[in-house]
Amino acid sequence: TDSIHTTCTQVFRMRLSILLLAATTLTTISALVSPTFETIQNAQVLNSKTGAPSSILSASGKELSKSLVVLLPQLGEFDSSEFCEHLVAVQDDLAKAGIGLSVVGIGNQQCASEFSQFSGLPMEQLFLDPDASLHKELKLNKGPDWDLPEGVSDDVLKFALNQLPGGAPTDNLRTVARAWLNYLAMCAGIGAPGTLPEILRGYFGDFSAPERFAEDDVVTAGFVTIGPGVGPVKLGPLSYSQWWQDERGYQRPVELATVRLKNMVEVLTKWDTYVSNPATIDQRGATYLLDNDSGEVLYEYKHRGVLTYSETMPRPLTFLAPYIGEDVAKNPLGLLDYDDAKKLNSQGRGILKPAGKFMSLLGPLFALENKLQAKALGVDDADLEAAKQDIQSTISENKVVVYTYGLSPFSSQTMALLKDAGCTTDVKQIEIGPEWFLLGKEASATRTALLELTGQSSLPHIFINGQHIGGIFSGNPGLAALQETGQLQDMLQAKEMVAEES
Repeated sequence: TDSIHTTCTQVFRMRLSILLLAATTLTTISALVSPTFETIQNAQVLNSKTGAPSSILSASGKELSKSLVVLLPQLGEFDSSEFCEHLVAVQDDLAKAGIGLSVVGIGNQQCASEFSQFSGLPMEQLFLDPDASLHKELKLNKGPDWDLPEGVSDDVLKFALNQLPGGAPTDNLRTVARAWLNYLAMCAGIGAPGTLPEILRGYFGDFSAPERFAEDDVVTAGFVTIGPGVGPVKLGPLSYSQWWQDERGYQRPVELATVRLKNMVEVLTKWDTYVSNPATIDQRGATYLLDNDSGEVLYEYKHRGVLTYSETMPRPLTFLAPYIGEDVAKNPLGLLDYDDAKKLNSQGRGILKPAGKFMSLLGPLFALENKLQAKALGVDDADLEAAKQDIQSTISENKVVVYTYGLSPFSSQTMALLKDAGCTTDVKQIEIGPEWFLLGKEASATRTALLELTGQSSLPHIFINGQHIGGIFSGNPGLAALQETGQLQDMLQAKEMVAEES
């Protein structure tokens, strides 16, 4: 009996120890799980297809080790479609890395369907938080979070809201007005660090970012049509080309602004569909990368304002580089990308480029002035013929020949561009004078001979392999354009190969 009692006591103590150990282990694990992870794990959002309650993490795939959870503001916010364009591009890469993607936006089922069709994001990965409950629980940003002044009447608010998309609501007037107040403040950079620099980046371009607008993309907004690509623009019956249209490998001026215009047109023409809850229009989003096994938050970023959906806006998915690879994370859209574009292509860009384009419009005036100057200096037919023979002899004997003015910024940038391209020892530079109005008879004869041989009235004149390519920005196609397309290196190497063969 004593033996049995002893054995039972030992078994009881063993089981009690196991239970205590298990409880301790569970308590430890629970303590290690991030509160943010628990909030997202326990959140009940809506399935965008059925409208039924759904769990974010279970929907992202239990068999996957990690979850990328992206909380968007309103699905009608152009931040949302802009960010999702990148996310859609890396879906397969995320799956290969064992990362499930779940996107939660503020909206209803109709809005989700429209957004999915426009952005390409599958409905299976899109969830709804109609009242921004999860956003609020995670304490996401809402701009300066101002309250309306008490003295502002409802009539004033109705008038103000009727000037904005969606107009004045029939209920929740002051709540909606408050949301708009904070949203517009963010658009002005108030309570939204990073918003104004990002707006400017969209217009002025960014050498540190890849191209953003595909060559066949077209955007139409009323009487304005941009595209295909970043060059052609139509304003009703008028049309022109942007002066940077031949530049490649970086985010060019107004390129990102054009993408945002496309997204804005989509939303504004379907406002009532996209913005189902204007009372949350000031609510910002966040991005979380979660470890499903440990409950750890591997990455977290909360939007700071409008157009700040990433802490690395030039390359929004950089944080995913350890998982999907640096090349894909830095350039998910796969458009042309020169990482060191500023270094490689700084010459042949900038303010001189539009100035050069404008100067080419004055070609007929310069041609007339050229001939009048030669006549005034006594240049005759024999002088012209001798100058032409000298030019022909020079370009046939040298790989690269550049006729320049000593004081011309276009001439100096031409030489700098050739130097950057690695062409230094094989360049024959002939400075015919400081500037056109400081030329003597012989230099004027050379200038006139160049005009008659090429049809171009301005300097510099550039010849490669005996072929006249124009000036730095003028001609057919011009030195800067050859550099942008990569043809300059081909032309320089072609001459070297010919020399080696001979």
